[in-house]
Amino acid sequence: MQSIKLNPHGRSRSIVLSCLLANLFLVFSTNALTQASENDEQMPATLFSSSDTLEVTLTLPWRTIVRDEFFYQGAYPAHIEFTDDLGKVISLEITVERRGMTRQVVCRYPPIKLRFAKEAVKGTVFRGQKSLKLATHCDTSAPFEQYHVLEILAYQMYDLITDFSFRVRPLAVTYIDSKQGRSDGPRFAFLIEDDSDVAKRNGQKKLKIGKITPEQLQPKESSNLSLFQFMIGNTDWTILSGPDPEECCKNIKLIGQDPDNDPIYAIPNDFDASGLVNAHYAMPSANLPIDDVSQRLFRGYCIHNGTLEDAKQRFLAREQAIYSLVENEGRLTNDSKIKAREYLEKFFKIMRDQKKFEREIIANCRK
Repeated sequence: MQSIKLNPHGRSRSIVLSCLLANLFLVFSTNALTQASENDEQMPATLFSSSDTLEVTLTLPWRTIVRDEFFYQGAYPAHIEFTDDLGKVISLEITVERRGMTRQVVCRYPPIKLRFAKEAVKGTVFRGQKSLKLATHCDTSAPFEQYHVLEILAYQMYDLITDFSFRVRPLAVTYIDSKQGRSDGPRFAFLIEDDSDVAKRNGQKKLKIGKITPEQLQPKESSNLSLFQFMIGNTDWTILSGPDPEECCKNIKLIGQDPDNDPIYAIPNDFDASGLVNAHYAMPSANLPIDDVSQRLFRGYCIHNGTLEDAKQRFLAREQAIYSLVENEGRLTNDSKIKAREYLEKFFKIMRDQKKFEREIIANCRK
């Protein structure tokens, strides 16, 4: 067999060339990573990754929006301006719409929806957002502001329990009427995460279906939801159907994959009619066996009782964190903090007393 002789000089050249290529690759990769890192550092944090209050100015036909009531539910031209966490002043042209049902009747100032142009929000804290619900101040008196602050705490409490929750971002909004130039504010408000984004970060998609059955609900998350609603004393929700025959439900959004074959996750929202908030205008449904929203009523389904114990332990593990949300909320008055704490403590007493838990929770499940 003929032997093959290697050229030591050629081998050396090959090794040198390989080393040079490897070094060049390393340099280019490092530069690319450094550039990406620098770009990340130059980007403000995403909207719902922070709980810091974002100060914004909204210029819009505010007086007209407030007075239009149900006569016009379309879009109004608006302008939002704010300074991001990098110190950059951002100005965006947007549109706003009135939204909600009950609050358009009972509130002087309606909740609104903000709509953004996709290209305009790139590189800003609002990047990736198309539309967002803004929970505005209902009225200017002190009690209404306390209702509003307690409601954002309810969202934050549920976010402590599960990732299948709406995240919120507090705002201090100055409203400038674009026609008269009058300024109102700053007023406390908060933005609510879009349900499509809740679905996306949980590996699901937004569902638009008219009706579901209890069997379709994911049992663990169904128990989390029903215990949470019991904790805050909220009965203003339906989970199987709603007023819109095309899209279930009332104060609940549904996410999942294939609703015929995969579990459905229910995400609660709108808590101003809860006992925790205890708004003077809130009343329970006449069909329920309670006379006041501060009375608790469990409305979970018996089919999910097997996951209630795990849900109970989850709440108990987060008890102090829930109290801390109340204690650390500087916008709450001392009186509101005391009442909220006492209301929550009654719930946790039930959680720790097995007999009360069986009597008030398990025995009251819906078949």
